[in-house]
Amino acid sequence: MRRTALLGIVLAVLPAPALAAAPRVVATLTPLAFVAEALGAGRTTTRVLAPPGASPHLFQPRPGDVRRLAGADLLLSAGGGIDDWLDPLLAAAVPEGAWIRLDALPGARSEADPHRWLDPLFVRDAMAPAVTAALVRADPAGRDRYRAALVAFQARLSALDDEIRALPANVPSRRFVAFHPAWRTFAARYGLEEIAVVQEFAAEEPTPRRIAQLVDAARATGTHALLLEPQLDPRVAEAIAGEFDGRTLLVDPLGDPGDPQRGSYEALLRYDARTFRRALGGAGG
Repeated sequence: MRRTALLGIVLAVLPAPALAAAPRVVATLTPLAFVAEALGAGRTTTRVLAPPGASPHLFQPRPGDVRRLAGADLLLSAGGGIDDWLDPLLAAAVPEGAWIRLDALPGARSEADPHRWLDPLFVRDAMAPAVTAALVRADPAGRDRYRAALVAFQARLSALDDEIRALPANVPSRRFVAFHPAWRTFAARYGLEEIAVVQEFAAEEPTPRRIAQLVDAARATGTHALLLEPQLDPRVAEAIAGEFDGRTLLVDPLGDPGDPQRGSYEALLRYDARTFRRALGGAGG
């Protein structure tokens, strides 16, 4: 009895075995965090620098963002000009090999469009394997769970691609006007045509000449859809749409964890694909 009690005391004062900390992922943008969470197998923590509703082109990092970067096991960014505000923060330094830029991955389709995450096959074939490899390096004990999560996510993305391809199959037009050039990668993947944009660069006010050219192009091609985004002021676009008998619909390249319709990678792509179907004159959605 005394030996049992003594053993209990010894065990009580010995330090507990150290538990492996969850890999810490920092993403510049919400959709990149969605992908990381889908692959994290419940073992990771993920933080986003640019909050939902903020334009990533105009986002200004805060002092706390440097702290978020310090000690991150994996950093995800889009590159291509959309989140270059990240570069000065990297004095905080993430481990070598732990920074994944989408524009540096094989298979990036368009040099002119940094919104590569809007192509689910690029995410399936390039981004997801790179993220999984980085998580395995950071947390070798979770290797099997990460790899299983990758296989499951890739299967879902293949099914999602099939679903998106079917949505615009019978629409009367495949042309659209965009407020902001976020949809070129998506359009290239799914055979859609952007005929003009209202705002080629962030915070750029369209000139009367640009507006006139846009309206002429929309009328000449029979385009009646102008796609807005929740991160941008819709008033100018709504006025322009009225000039060519167009209608405005809300698409979202970034998503929002607080909205179930746009609160995961797959939900976001479905939301956008169905909005495109409505914008192009398709029924339902």
